[in-house]
Amino acid sequence: MKKLLNYILLSILFSTSVHGLCAQGGEIKERIEAAKVGLITQQLNLTSEQSKQFWVVYNKYTEEIEGLKKQQRELQRGFNNKSDDQLRKDLDKILEIREKEIVLERKYQQEFLKVINVRQLASLYRAEKMFKAMLLQRIAKRDGKGRGNLEGIDDIDD
Repeated sequence: MKKLLNYILLSILFSTSVHGLCAQGGEIKERIEAAKVGLITQQLNLTSEQSKQFWVVYNKYTEEIEGLKKQQRELQRGFNNKSDDQLRKDLDKILEIREKEIVLERKYQQEFLKVINVRQLASLYRAEKMFKAMLLQRIAKRDGKGRGNLEGIDDIDD
């Protein structure tokens, strides 16, 4: 249970931090997305044919996942102003959304395997985790220095 709570808190932290960055301006969001695409492309070593098909599937996948994350963020707003009963209901809804994420990931795993091989799929999952960790590290470093831009985001794959 404690691991689940920690995971939920980390998920909230990540989604809130990225959402806050994206709200600062489209340029930062574009730089983050470009760095993510670069890292994934490098890690998966896609052929040109795979690349054409992969990015169509991946973009649909991320769009659907982001829709679920947005629902979670909306439920997380105003926790301090909600009654215990409403908080419990919202937490249950968040878990339902996370279950939907799992179903979605299973669906897209099959879609990805039509385009890339299983090793590339494993590399995709690893690359996404690696990117999140690097982004969180950059955010923490930035927050430690006060407000500012994400210097070196172009070098994120170092």
